Amino acid sequence: MVTLSRRRLLQAGAATGAVALFPTAVLLDRATRPQVNYRAGTTLESTVVPASRHGYRRLRTGDPWDMVLRQDLALAHRGREDRREGLATVVQVSDLHITDVQNPMRFEYIDRISKTAHRPQELLGVHGTAALVQRINSLPGGPATGRPVDAVMSTGDNTDNQSGNELEWLLTLLAGGTVVPDSGEVGAFEGVVTSGLAEYWQPETTERDRYKDLGFPTVPGLVAAVTRPFETPGLNVPWLLTMGNHDVVANGMLENRAYVEEWSGGERKIFSARGDLPLLLAARLATVKAGDDVGELIRGIASSGTTRTVRADERRLPYSGAEYVRLLHQERFTGAGPVGHGYSLDAGSANLYYSHELAPEVVAISLDSTNQAGGIDGSIGSTQWSWLMRELERVRDKYVLIFTHHPSDAMGNLASDPRTPSDGRHSGAQLLHLLHRYSNVLAWVNGHSHRNRITAHPAVDPRRSFWEINSVSHIDAPQQARTIEVARNGDGTVSLFTTMIDADSPLEAAYDDLSLSGLASLYRELGYNDPAFRDRRGLNWDRNTELILADPL
Repeated sequence: MVTLSRRRLLQAGAATGAVALFPTAVLLDRATRPQVNYRAGTTLESTVVPASRHGYRRLRTGDPWDMVLRQDLALAHRGREDRREGLATVVQVSDLHITDVQNPMRFEYIDRISKTAHRPQELLGVHGTAALVQRINSLPGGPATGRPVDAVMSTGDNTDNQSGNELEWLLTLLAGGTVVPDSGEVGAFEGVVTSGLAEYWQPETTERDRYKDLGFPTVPGLVAAVTRPFETPGLNVPWLLTMGNHDVVANGMLENRAYVEEWSGGERKIFSARGDLPLLLAARLATVKAGDDVGELIRGIASSGTTRTVRADERRLPYSGAEYVRLLHQERFTGAGPVGHGYSLDAGSANLYYSHELAPEVVAISLDSTNQAGGIDGSIGSTQWSWLMRELERVRDKYVLIFTHHPSDAMGNLASDPRTPSDGRHSGAQLLHLLHRYSNVLAWVNGHSHRNRITAHPAVDPRRSFWEINSVSHIDAPQQARTIEVARNGDGTVSLFTTMIDADSPLEAAYDDLSLSGLASLYRELGYNDPAFRDRRGLNWDRNTELILADPL
């Protein structure tokens, strides 16, 4: 716990010229430090860290992360923990990226160039998510207030490639049932990990490859294990979904044109590429914008590279917004509820947004920040914008949490969305300005960036200030989720408590343990050893925090 006094920190900052580097997260005294009711199962108890700094890294238990008090927007009062009233507890999960690694509409073959087209841990994504569900189910409530979890909110990129079978796997993981994480030819895996190509990890052979040169293990029987059906209980609390760019466009960036369906449901898969075309494709994808068509580039790569015949599978075809809503209303995917998981049955591709009462005094508003014209960034259409203003007026007597996939600095994609071509588009900066008009907005919660970052958005009237809470993904290390508690302090302030949690799986992977928990453990270890790994945990004031606000009500 940071215990620098306000005066000493300001003096130190003035001396070094570095005061702007520190939010008032660290302006603490012992009398106002946050108090929590329990730590078990959270990063307040322990964390996961690599056991070494170099080479292939096994994992071990690390020191817990303290709860950091942030007073950027209001000052905390002593004794508030004695007056505290928990109003709502929500668990945010983000960027699960449930992936069918056998889908032909993937770009593994440019990973050497782009560094982001393939992750070795994707093979085990459903198993890692099952372990996260198990952790959430074990939580007795919010660590600070003890209030039971009111709902889980997934803030987009729930699937990786907008594939129908990925959506089925996701909904089964959350609702409960039998997950069958396989596609294409039954009993004949057709992904890169059995390709025999040295540019990919070949886990079942002792032959050298690019990943084994980095220390990746040999795991006999892995492919059969990861495609084996397994049972999942589903979440034991209500769950809600928000759309992300990977849920509405191919690979999270490409408008769904004919070539997307041609490759997604087709019988050809590119395994490696030659010549200059892969460089051109990587460059196009690195700067992709709305309306870009890379179909001809893919066909050129297919004719010159290593392209193999695979079993066509129509379950891999992209799902529409209407199909997504229809599945959410099916009884088999209701789970712990609510029916539709936020979406009304008449919602279609053009209106994938809603309001949901988390608790008697707290409302969640889920917005669709995606743009089906393509591109990775988002924006808000004018029809949704008008609805949002009406909804914020309607719930002025309640505390509000806004949920989107995109953070405020990734909402500059103002191209016309083909779902609502007559709509104008609104940026993240405009949304920030709008939310300041409604004093009951406490926080804007989002994902997309795959990193932890909490930003204070102050206003002249302190009651119109709010927090932006941007959280890590569950595909890239550290693969965590975040509890968010709303508490009224009875002294003119409100606290938001944010606490990071890890999935419930063993820290050290045993390569001969191919059980569900063993595979989930390997999922996390591979994530920490992905060649594209970078530290996404954020600073201590971006993780476990108490965020103080003036009480707007």
